[in-house]
Amino acid sequence: MSNIQAIVLDLDGTLLSSDKAISPRNYQAVKRCFDSGIHIIIATARPPRAANQFLKMFPFVDYMVYYNGALVTCKSAQNERHISIPMEISQQINAFIELRMPQSIISYEVNDLWYTCRPVPDSQCAQLGIRPNDPKPQVVDKDYIHTLSPTKILVLECSTWRDICEQFSDHVNVIATDEGVLVQIMHKSASKEKAVQRVLSDIGVKSENVMVFGDDFNDLGLFHMSGFPVAMDNAIIELKNCAAHVTDSNDNDGVAVAIEKFVMKS
Repeated sequence: MSNIQAIVLDLDGTLLSSDKAISPRNYQAVKRCFDSGIHIIIATARPPRAANQFLKMFPFVDYMVYYNGALVTCKSAQNERHISIPMEISQQINAFIELRMPQSIISYEVNDLWYTCRPVPDSQCAQLGIRPNDPKPQVVDKDYIHTLSPTKILVLECSTWRDICEQFSDHVNVIATDEGVLVQIMHKSASKEKAVQRVLSDIGVKSENVMVFGDDFNDLGLFHMSGFPVAMDNAIIELKNCAAHVTDSNDNDGVAVAIEKFVMKS
């Protein structure tokens, strides 16, 4: 065994293959780590309802980081930490986007409930991670949307996301993933790395003893804080440039390949 005491796993593009499955090899590698005493932490942009369907295979995972860090749950302690965007700030962001990019589709995630003012076209469901049999966001009127303090704001077809960053940088984090197709907006204090740091403090593990797997911009902060960041072969170049190792792709058991090489050396 190495000095790795915790492993942080992203889901989409990392632990999950392109067809949204966890391979037997990846499962076995992660389970062996847990059985040897290594903490397993999942850190995803997904909400609970969209992440937990994949995690039935991993009932031993105690800490889950959802919404890029805006929601953290601990199964054993039966508690959660939730960070939402204040209602007045979300109203300003909504008005800003509607004025500049009226064709954008804006939806609000509110602690595992999902709302929008405009139905999501079938052609764009995949960009929001909606599979054929998954429920779409509930369509509500603007008056109701304006009363919400969202956990996360999701925007499709928003080429002005950099303008949102500049205008609201004091209040929110703005991340463009999936090659800029999907824009994710969270409270300023919500990030994967801050959430994972709090988890590490709870379990008594130092960041230098953490292996992190990721593939996209929302994993950059984790890569900078961890002792052993591992980029998938399908990851963005920014992650590969700051990774300790680049493993195989998510479709070629990249998580298991790295674990077998660096953690389970026998």
